[in-house]
Amino acid sequence: MRTILLLTAVALAATAPVAAQMANNPTPATMPDHGDTPPVDYTVPANWICRPGVDDGTCSANLDAVKIDAAGARTPAPHVIAKDAPIDCFYVYPTTSLDPTLYSDLVPDAEEKRSVHGQAARLTTRCRLFVPVYHQLTMAALRWTMAHPATVTDFEVPYRDVLAAWKSYLAHDNHKRGVVLVGHSQGAILLKRLIAEEIDGKPAQKLLVAAYLAGNPDLNAKSFHDVKPCAAPDQTGCVVAWSSYIDSYDGPRFFGATPSGTPPLCVNPAAIGGGRGALETYLSKPSFAPAEDPPYVELAGQLTAECVADAQGAVLRLHIEPGPAAGLLGVVLQKFSPSPVWGEHPLDISLVQGNIVDLIGSQTRAWLARR
Repeated sequence: MRTILLLTAVALAATAPVAAQMANNPTPATMPDHGDTPPVDYTVPANWICRPGVDDGTCSANLDAVKIDAAGARTPAPHVIAKDAPIDCFYVYPTTSLDPTLYSDLVPDAEEKRSVHGQAARLTTRCRLFVPVYHQLTMAALRWTMAHPATVTDFEVPYRDVLAAWKSYLAHDNHKRGVVLVGHSQGAILLKRLIAEEIDGKPAQKLLVAAYLAGNPDLNAKSFHDVKPCAAPDQTGCVVAWSSYIDSYDGPRFFGATPSGTPPLCVNPAAIGGGRGALETYLSKPSFAPAEDPPYVELAGQLTAECVADAQGAVLRLHIEPGPAAGLLGVVLQKFSPSPVWGEHPLDISLVQGNIVDLIGSQTRAWLARR
């Protein structure tokens, strides 16, 4: 029973903040103001949330976990930051800012920092981490566009910032090191454009270890020309892309849809060569967990997933494996998604975070061997 309660509370802790954001950030009566969005100088350390020599604790706070398997067995899962990491990771966070303007300011709020810590900080076990602050479209802007479907979403300002951060990183920090790109939602949308315009078929592609683009509603197999979908653990310069939906849901989807006649794109981080794989999921521990427990829980063998194509496109279909918490875990995954149409969007990276870390490790070894 303790294991069942723990797993249920873990899932609640992971999804509730996103649902609360959506509920507590009502649709404004008018489009939010643009705010002050001047170009950003990324040679200034303060314009990075995390980078070597810059970290307010967002990326270095304790990431230790307790690993729980399907039978309820618990084992320590400490997080170890890499010493002299051989590659870099460049991460762009999703839509999280609660600023009331159309675009966020350059002072990260608690939600932005929470996303960076939860989605990207664990990458420090494989790479040096670079996370630029950027004028992102805010939650207020998201709710406006959801309430006004005819609104054309303008990503020019956020993309201008991410592009400037990327160019600054290449000029001052890369030194011909391999780099992994990681983005979720808005971050994945911006990185998709960056890859298409600045990396695909260009000299920078030689630096690309891999790109991980989660929860992008406009990504398909024709998005890039030379950057191919990853199909093997030792393949580099490729892209891993997915959007997560529980396999019991068969309704309309916001993510994973592709234009008619366009091949869909879904690459499973847990089974890079195709088929079904076991997920290594990291979630925050529940408030009532023992005080001595570490701040995260790794769920091993609780979920499996495979990329499934259908008439709508292709998505990563989650399957809850038999176990003491299977029923409750299914209820939580469905109930606390912002909308069934969105699937498990808030958890896209958390659900497969351990798999991503493992895959980056194998891709890094391959990239170094071929350099």
